[in-house]
Amino acid sequence: MIAIPALIFSSYFLLWAVPAVFILAALALGDIKRIEFIDQQLAKNNEKLHSTLRYQFSYTIVNRFMCYCFAYPLIRHRQKTNSYKFKLFMWINCFGFWSFSLGILFLYLSDILGIIN
Repeated sequence: MIAIPALIFSSYFLLWAVPAVFILAALALGDIKRIEFIDQQLAKNNEKLHSTLRYQFSYTIVNRFMCYCFAYPLIRHRQKTNSYKFKLFMWINCFGFWSFSLGILFLYLSDILGIIN
């Protein structure tokens, strides 16, 4: 029975991974206004975050976005917009990043329990 969640999470991750590569590339290498909007919605202290220039590096942008996605269920109360597109975008990416983690966890548990060889 534990192999079923592993299959579900892994399948969602595989479907999500291809568009996620393009999303992360557009976010990291594209217009800085995209991540600034996400920061305005989800950052705890937006002014402190943007006080240095290193927040504009592409690896910092991707890392920050990944952290937002993992923590989105806990920090979504911070968002100031009622945009359904933004909420859907963040939930899809949240499930994508969590499906990667949970898929690996369930596959590991299935292997330990001897369900899959």
